[in-house]
Amino acid sequence: MNKFLKLITISMTIVGLIFVTGCKKDDDTETIYDSFDIQAVMSLDAGSDGNAEIVRVVPDSDNEAVFVSSAINRLTVIDYTQDAFSFAKTYDLDPGSATAEMTSLDVSIKIDGENYVGVCVAEADCGLGSILLVRLSDGEIVKRVQFENSYNPDGCAFTKDGKYLVVACEDDLEDRPCKPADRMGGSVAIIDLRNGPANATIAQEYPIDWDQESEPEHCETTADGDVVMTVQETSEIVIFNVADVPLTADDLTIVNVPPAEDQRAEPDGLFLSPDGKYAVISNERSGSFQMLDMASRTFLGQPTVVKHDFAAPPYNNDARKATKQTEPEEASLVERDDKLYAIFAMQEAHGVIVYDVTDPANPVFDSIALTE
Repeated sequence: MNKFLKLITISMTIVGLIFVTGCKKDDDTETIYDSFDIQAVMSLDAGSDGNAEIVRVVPDSDNEAVFVSSAINRLTVIDYTQDAFSFAKTYDLDPGSATAEMTSLDVSIKIDGENYVGVCVAEADCGLGSILLVRLSDGEIVKRVQFENSYNPDGCAFTKDGKYLVVACEDDLEDRPCKPADRMGGSVAIIDLRNGPANATIAQEYPIDWDQESEPEHCETTADGDVVMTVQETSEIVIFNVADVPLTADDLTIVNVPPAEDQRAEPDGLFLSPDGKYAVISNERSGSFQMLDMASRTFLGQPTVVKHDFAAPPYNNDARKATKQTEPEEASLVERDDKLYAIFAMQEAHGVIVYDVTDPANPVFDSIALTE
């Protein structure tokens, strides 16, 4: 484990990247921290018209990350230290059509000596989605995987062994009114990489269609092949294992996400603890989060509503709205000095907030950093 977390976070509503870090020591003396104490260090303008979105750290790297700018179809590689970061490379990609946009990404472990970026490509006109597999070292698209039954891919995750890419395909009715009324929910697509990214094939596109709005949002994977996926509008978590592909209904575990303060959860981001025991789920509509026990597939404690742990201003909390006042979205879990911390980028509140979740049923507020 690195002594200091280098967390790079981005909000869909801002145009710059904010670099935040835990407090640092000034020498080589061993120091034990009893809090995370997140601090904003610096920011860079990612382009006012770029619509920079998701950031992913490159596996097995301690100084490299990558993010996608959906409005200009660009990948940007970040070099970072514990004190600063810079934009090292940019790759302008061809998403395949004038109406396509790159919505999300993930980065693989090294496969035959190279990291690959899986880039989700959605069509604004309700056309079928696709995935670009991009070699990180030079930005070359080695494979374009066109889906046959999946629309609006919104999140993806490589399995930890690099053999599969799992894609949450939202097919969002609210954002795309052109969606036919008889096309229920969304889907999850599993891409087979066992013959290398350049020879990727679709293993399965499985419908998540039990409700008009059962729309997958984000997914993560464990070392043993479990996939955890948020289904936002119906406030559910879906869990399955890639070893069970081709999937049937019996292979899915569906967990309902509890409401908070009389608001539906509508889960968005999620992250798995380093030991795979827990998942943290961030809930966009209710402005809350909760820890999920992976062994029992049950939620622990009660949802934590984040707006009660910071002042507005300086942090934004639009009390005129009944829902989405803070919008915790991207999430992470980090071990530090035998403690486990949950970290959330809050889209509406314009901040990054940290909780001590060492006792996962009883989160404790730790610190917050402003991102504007």
